Amino acid sequence: MALRKGLERVLGPFRSDVGQFVYEDGFPLRSQRPVWLIYTKKDKIEMFVDKDGVPLYTTNPKDITPYSSYKLANPEFRRELYLKPFNPVVNTIMQKDGSFYRGFATYLLDQDKCIFEIKNESVNTMTSFYSKTSLLWTIFGQREDVRMKNINALELANNELPGIRDFLNPLEFYLEEQTDQDRVQNILQRLLHNPHTYGHQSDASNVGSAIGLSGTHTMPDGSVMPGATHQQYLNSLRRNDEITTSSGTSIPTRNLRRNSGY
Repeated sequence: MALRKGLERVLGPFRSDVGQFVYEDGFPLRSQRPVWLIYTKKDKIEMFVDKDGVPLYTTNPKDITPYSSYKLANPEFRRELYLKPFNPVVNTIMQKDGSFYRGFATYLLDQDKCIFEIKNESVNTMTSFYSKTSLLWTIFGQREDVRMKNINALELANNELPGIRDFLNPLEFYLEEQTDQDRVQNILQRLLHNPHTYGHQSDASNVGSAIGLSGTHTMPDGSVMPGATHQQYLNSLRRNDEITTSSGTSIPTRNLRRNSGY
């Protein structure tokens, strides 16, 4: 096993003898399995681990490490915590803020040094087996500004977690900033995807003006719709592939509702 960042020294692998090592729950490690003896830089911990980095405890008094001795002497001892991969979901709060913090880690005993995302709060977890970092990830604003902010964040994070600057797309989760024209277009699209029935003539008249119709008509159920007649309303949707509103905005009609009931 190659020496990893965060580990001061790695010895092994050694092959286990029958009954030589057990896990924390007392389950024995099978014989002839690879075992490493590692020393951490930060905490100066010495311990035996298996191929997955799980701590092992020797049954041979001659092999007992300070870590094993501490485990046996301290009833409050807690096992090493392992970080789980995490996939963030951008919610409305993140969208409103325009950014959120993300956490990443790599397992020190992983020969490939694979980077994976973790919950940001897990970055502060006390553990000896991982290198971790946190960064502020921007998702809203001018496209180039967002890209540069995230590239800069990745460059800083790369000092703590080498390789992360090539791990992420700087525009991941990016929310395209809308222009005023885009907003108008979206509003009109939403208007065109409903049957346009209203309780008041003024409401129907206002929408009618927006989609190029004048006058209103009353349906059998008492609701009011744009257009002098219902046929005029239907014809306005069918006559072309798109509708041009009074403001000059063209709205595609190919995705209009086909099951309005009229």
